[in-house]
Amino acid sequence: MRWLPLALGLAPLFPPLALLAPLFLGYLRRLSPWALGLLGIYALFLLLPALLAPEAWAFPLALGRLLYVLGLLGAGVALGLQAPSPSRALRPLGYGLFLLYLTAFLASYLTFGDKVVGERLMHPFHSPVGLGFMGAVGVLLAAYTRYSWPFRLLLGLLGGAVLLLSASRGGMLALLLGGAFGLLFRGRGLWALGVAGLVLFAAFTSDNPLSERFFQTHLSGREGLWLRAYEVYRAHPWTGVGPYVLGDYLKGTLFGDCFLFPLLEARGLTCPDGLRPLGGLWSFAHNHLLQALGESGVLGGVGLLLLVGGFLAAAWGEGLLFSLLLAFVAMGMSDNPFSVPSPFRGEIFFLLGGMALARGVRLPATLGWAGAVALLWSLPFLYLATRPPTPPPRLAYLALPPEGVGFLRLVGGEGYRVQVWLCQKGCQRLGWERPGDKRVIFRVPEGLSPGEYRLRVLLFSQHRLALRPRYVLEKEVRW
Repeated sequence: MRWLPLALGLAPLFPPLALLAPLFLGYLRRLSPWALGLLGIYALFLLLPALLAPEAWAFPLALGRLLYVLGLLGAGVALGLQAPSPSRALRPLGYGLFLLYLTAFLASYLTFGDKVVGERLMHPFHSPVGLGFMGAVGVLLAAYTRYSWPFRLLLGLLGGAVLLLSASRGGMLALLLGGAFGLLFRGRGLWALGVAGLVLFAAFTSDNPLSERFFQTHLSGREGLWLRAYEVYRAHPWTGVGPYVLGDYLKGTLFGDCFLFPLLEARGLTCPDGLRPLGGLWSFAHNHLLQALGESGVLGGVGLLLLVGGFLAAAWGEGLLFSLLLAFVAMGMSDNPFSVPSPFRGEIFFLLGGMALARGVRLPATLGWAGAVALLWSLPFLYLATRPPTPPPRLAYLALPPEGVGFLRLVGGEGYRVQVWLCQKGCQRLGWERPGDKRVIFRVPEGLSPGEYRLRVLLFSQHRLALRPRYVLEKEVRW
């Protein structure tokens, strides 16, 4: 298929092109028996829990994901067969990313005008976090791919600028880890680390408050998503609730029940009523391990870890493939960069995986890398869990008058962060987050449908595991 490189170059601007991926399923026959066995385990561990999951749509959605992922892997195999090296095969992607960066600058300026310097860089179908990660991908491509020197320099600098102006900490982590391991292969990672250092230096010396995000350690509300995903996994440890269905349990945690891309929201385009029931389809746990556990239970988590471990083991020794794959894995600690379908972000990961598997799979290395990935994705929780505990506070009063405005006060709440949630099947945060040493005022959403709800008050210490809040109060309420 000679048009495949052209499609790869156009896909960053026209993501629906990736829906052609199932056409490449036949290329999987070119893989070794070990690679096919790995894909068989992944398929079994994805489909079997879905058969027993409590949600009726779990199995059809799991089957759809499997066919899409396998098609992307087949497309990766086809790309690898058409080019003498991965850098040559991925060359068109750099041109597509270059156009993506230009459209991000243009769209942000048209939306915010002269105020654009005070806003994070956005794109019509990328969040700032995802756009920053795509900037990191461009930097790594520029470091390893033999473009002409002017374009290579421009792609690397533009990718770094996108990363800086989107203030994506996940994208920076991906670039740093991918570049660092790239030092093992021909030293090309030094160029990527150089751009990362340049971005961090620019952020440190800039007066723009957005640049301070690179040096902050707060979780931006991710702890609420982690908590909810963990609760779903704990309730369904062997089956999860099904691929994509997990979003129904997570929606409303950070945003409303349905949200569009931030740039579209900034232009006043809100989620239409017809899409609101589907709003959970693009709500994620912001951690790939928790996402897999909540969707498919223990088997799904193991299957994903083995697949990712197989990608890394097969890519070892090839600088560009390994650096890009590791960049995706690094960002998987705090986001879901290779959840698919996506605006042609997660699709890149599986294309890379197909190219890697075509090189051959080694079982011991696969198991070793799977364990390393599990540890990496667990690091935020392991760190927070080992911090010294703080004394639990006491509830002074909790009032919920009929007007729908509640009041809460704690004794000994200094150093705690308070969140108030309203739950049925999913949970919605009432407001944002408040310090525990002050009175908390929260408002119940307007237009709430009548029924039984659970009002939850959660307290998180600055130094404890987000999945184990130090204090939980639940109260049944009716509207």
